[in-house]
Amino acid sequence: MIYDDLNGPHLRENRWRFLEVPLGVDQTWRYADPAAQTDIDDGTVSVRIDAFTRSNSDVQILDNPKHLLVSVEEFDLTGGPRTFAVEMAAQNIGATGEDYRDGFAAFNVLDMNSAQVFDLIATSKHAYAIHERLFVPGVVDKELAFTHVVHAPLAGVDIKPAQFHRYAVSIDRGTGAVGWSVDDFPVYTTHAPNLPEKIQIGFGIITLHPIEDGHSTSLRGQGLHARWRQFTVD
Repeated sequence: MIYDDLNGPHLRENRWRFLEVPLGVDQTWRYADPAAQTDIDDGTVSVRIDAFTRSNSDVQILDNPKHLLVSVEEFDLTGGPRTFAVEMAAQNIGATGEDYRDGFAAFNVLDMNSAQVFDLIATSKHAYAIHERLFVPGVVDKELAFTHVVHAPLAGVDIKPAQFHRYAVSIDRGTGAVGWSVDDFPVYTTHAPNLPEKIQIGFGIITLHPIEDGHSTSLRGQGLHARWRQFTVD
């Protein structure tokens, strides 16, 4: 099933929304970089940020995503295995793409209620799988949180700047199995306990430099141009 044909000229409000994190009473943190330029053309959504401007010096999960939208629809995982996929391309600006922490395009498969994340990401040069349990106070304790970034250099995937590849995440809640693949090449598999009952998909641009001494280190004059098309849910 195609989730959104991206006919434009704007993202549909009944398909996508910016991810927001509650900060307190009547306050949220919105993952939307003011410097982002978004275009939709020929079934493709393009987001270009020449230099990132969004950061947070106190909370890591607020500092990391610069621009992130998630599906309005949630997808049930209780009826059997599901596969979520997209075609994605990335080109780093002001960075080589060798260090994914400087910025990457992301295909998000996540459940914010349980803070579980199953992403595939790309820079100009490499693709990675991400498995996370986010540290969200009141949801996940710090000692139970983790971020695993997996590079499979022998998987047979050749990433080049601005080149589209097919990224897919398969989840079987019944067996606890999760698999990440690029162009049908497996890049990572795991068995995860207590998988969520529902999941959202999303897309965005993210950095992953740690906060140091109370200061964000993610803004280094760099940016990213990312494109997505053919969002499918099976």
